Amino acid sequence: MLDLLKLLSILALIVVLLRFRWNLGLVLVIASVLTGLLFGLTPQELVLDALGAAVEPLTLRLVAIVLLITLLGEILRSTLQLEGLIRSLGDLFVDRRWLLPLMPMLIGMLPMVGGAMFSAPMVKEASQGLNVSRERKTFINYWFRHSLETVLPIYPSLVLAAGLMGVSAQVLTKANWPLFLATLAGGILVGLMGIGRAEIPGEGETNRKATLVLLVKSIWPIVLVLTLAIPLGVDLILSLLLTLAALIIIQRLGPRWLWNLVRSMPFGTVPIIVGTMIFRSVLETSGAIASVSSALTGLGIPVYVIVFSVPFVAGLLTGLAVPAFAIGLPIVMPLCGPDIIASGCGMLAYAGGYLGLLLSPVHLCLALTRVYFRAEWGGVYRLLMPAAFLIAVTAALVVWLK
Repeated sequence: MLDLLKLLSILALIVVLLRFRWNLGLVLVIASVLTGLLFGLTPQELVLDALGAAVEPLTLRLVAIVLLITLLGEILRSTLQLEGLIRSLGDLFVDRRWLLPLMPMLIGMLPMVGGAMFSAPMVKEASQGLNVSRERKTFINYWFRHSLETVLPIYPSLVLAAGLMGVSAQVLTKANWPLFLATLAGGILVGLMGIGRAEIPGEGETNRKATLVLLVKSIWPIVLVLTLAIPLGVDLILSLLLTLAALIIIQRLGPRWLWNLVRSMPFGTVPIIVGTMIFRSVLETSGAIASVSSALTGLGIPVYVIVFSVPFVAGLLTGLAVPAFAIGLPIVMPLCGPDIIASGCGMLAYAGGYLGLLLSPVHLCLALTRVYFRAEWGGVYRLLMPAAFLIAVTAALVVWLK
């Protein structure tokens, strides 16, 4: 029980420091030091363990994947391909109702902090003439903005979660499909049911062809990397490199332009990944995980409840995907046995972290969207809760059927 209290105090410190906007990477390094010292590691053992974790192949691989994903996103934004994608699909849809979830889903293809604010004006425009409350607009924009986060292997949070589970991003993506389908079902049932059909005036055949051409030109990099990585099983790093090479050649992007783009890239994810891997390693080496696992099982709490709840609480408190998995997964993964995917534990833990961040009032996308549409918290949560409950039930059923 004492070891459990030690770890809980460390987790509490992590949350407090994040509330003061400390860098997550630095916070996790501090937590690693405290964990090592409280659980019996010498300073020398702690330093060697941290250095080993920082340069191990898995850490370097995660850093490479996240940086390549970031570079792809920056190129697509800078060359206006994302703008073309949104414009072309908006022109193709006849029923305006389907533009409401489509716009935030498209923005969600490129992970970015506060990305819901990019799609909020689009949802507002698409809802003109429709009977949609401010709370429902908030829900639709926020919910569908994050709907792909369970299955899109270009999300850093999914890549990190897969690394912590010891599986590839493709394997975790396939395991998470029930969560994605439940997310879509919840979004449609709660967000779109009851909204009357509203047609957009049709365009001529010439404009339709031009729109299709624009769609192909805009979406092919995303389709290529996903096709290579998921159905064809090509390594994610290689898939990203091939897509980036093709994009650079087709767009005729010069070295100077690329260098200026790289210089302006946000590199804040690198210390977060390194800090996460150090934290995970120290938890294992110090014996903290084994001690805490014994304490939790000794309390009579079912393993599956622990596996879901710890990432859920981390996500709820931080409102961020990466901290939810960086903090929660190293603690619960040792409870899952040798095959976390076959047992359903991996999907269940991911569902916990995902739902925690979706329901968190400190989630930046939720807070900004609510302010933008001037919605009431109560009305927004009355929509969020049943949709989130559907995901939780789906995860529980999948595990039960394993």
